[in-house]
Amino acid sequence: MRQFLSKSILFLLFLVVLSEIVIRVFHLVPDIPERFIDENNIQRYKVGQTGHYTKAKEPWSVNEYGWLGVSDTSKETIISIIGDSYIENMMNPFECNQGNVLKTLLPENSFFEAGRSGVTFIEAMEISRVLDSEIKPQLQLLYLSTNDFTESISEIRKYDDRVQISLDSNEIRPSKLKSPRLKKILYNFKLGYYLYLKYPIFVNKQNKGVSVTNSAKKIENHKLQFKKLFEFCEINYQTEKLIFAFHPGIDMSIVKLADEYNIKNVLLDSSNDKMWELGKHDKHWSCYGHQQAGKQIAVYLERLIN
Repeated sequence: MRQFLSKSILFLLFLVVLSEIVIRVFHLVPDIPERFIDENNIQRYKVGQTGHYTKAKEPWSVNEYGWLGVSDTSKETIISIIGDSYIENMMNPFECNQGNVLKTLLPENSFFEAGRSGVTFIEAMEISRVLDSEIKPQLQLLYLSTNDFTESISEIRKYDDRVQISLDSNEIRPSKLKSPRLKKILYNFKLGYYLYLKYPIFVNKQNKGVSVTNSAKKIENHKLQFKKLFEFCEINYQTEKLIFAFHPGIDMSIVKLADEYNIKNVLLDSSNDKMWELGKHDKHWSCYGHQQAGKQIAVYLERLIN
């Protein structure tokens, strides 16, 4: 019996080691860079890190500003692209990033991506303020879903690991790094991370790009809070440069508020096209979805710039 157990344990260890090697060699999970919180309470990545996406041969690297992705500022017109994991886009090849798609469609302009999983609407606004001084963009694209607004308001639900606003006190609530040591262990144990991502039962919905259903009744209850949120933004941010790129399925009351507060916006249309999505359990955009979104944004930008 002992001999059987010993052989079973050795065989299991062999499988674990073999799986770890295979996952690393074929880049079956992305390498995740370490974060830090800067003086503006924005979570960025530590400069100088490199790693691999899941489906791309070329490695990623964290640029001097603490972001992944496209960081071109060489042209006369610079357009920033701000958002959550859809913009960070570590689940697709690098060429599928919105920055690369738009750069191909509008080559006379520079594009700069500032994307990170967990970015809320109010943090996106804070990032736009920081980028305004760092790279001085002429236009700033914010890619937004309904959840980005609800998750911004601490009175709806508090999140310690995301930047939020308290509408009762009109104060920004800074975020905290969530279990940084545990995450570092998980990200470096590739088999564990592969299983974590592979089986959605263990994965937070936000990390899988799954839209948390907001019932019409709940949204109706939040409308006054959304209005207060837009009022805060009108007073505290420069909105003239901003363009809200609303995800398909955005609650139309939010679109109406953007119009009411004279914020330029584009309503992305997927026309129930499932090819936009990576899969049944992952609603992040596929390369096809990014290309379709980029085409719609490019049409709007071309008209606006010209």
